[in-house]
Amino acid sequence: MIKRLFLSSFLSICLLQVIGYSGEADNVLKTRYTAIHYTQDQDLNDFIWHINGRKAEASSDIREGAKSIDRIVERVEDILEIRPRNFKVKIYLQRGPLEENKIAVYDNKTKSIRISIDQATDGVLAHEIAHAVIYQHFPTPPPSKAQEYLTQHVDKELWRDY
Repeated sequence: MIKRLFLSSFLSICLLQVIGYSGEADNVLKTRYTAIHYTQDQDLNDFIWHINGRKAEASSDIREGAKSIDRIVERVEDILEIRPRNFKVKIYLQRGPLEENKIAVYDNKTKSIRISIDQATDGVLAHEIAHAVIYQHFPTPPPSKAQEYLTQHVDKELWRDY
C-alpha cells in the first residue's frame, strides 16, 4: 500500500513538471488564437517585450502584445497557406532553458507550446506555431523532416514583406 501511494505521488509530481505546472496560481491571457499561461505578470511582460520589442507597462500594452501574437499566427498561416478551422494553441511561459537546450517546443498531444521567456523571439514563436498549424490542419501530419522544411520556410519568410 505504501509503495502504491509513493508511486502515485511520484508520478503525479513528474506529470505536473512535464506540463509546466509550477504550483503557483496559473494566470492566463487569452487572445484570438492562443491562451498564454504564465506565473507572474513580469513573465508575461518580458515575453511580450521579447516578441514585439515593446515593454508592456499598462493593460493597453498587454492588449497590443496579445494582438502581436495573433498577427504572428496569421502571418504563419499566410506563409503556409494553411488555415486550420478553429485554430487554438496554448503557450506556457517558462523561465530558463527547456530540456536539451531547446528554446521552445510544440507538443501535439496537449496542443501546446512551451517557450523560454528569456530566449523567446518572434521567429522562435512563429516556428513553433507553424508546427501547431501543420498538426492541426492535416489529419495525418507530414513526416517530421517535411515539417521542418515547412517551419524553416516560415523562419525565412516571416517578415520578408515588411
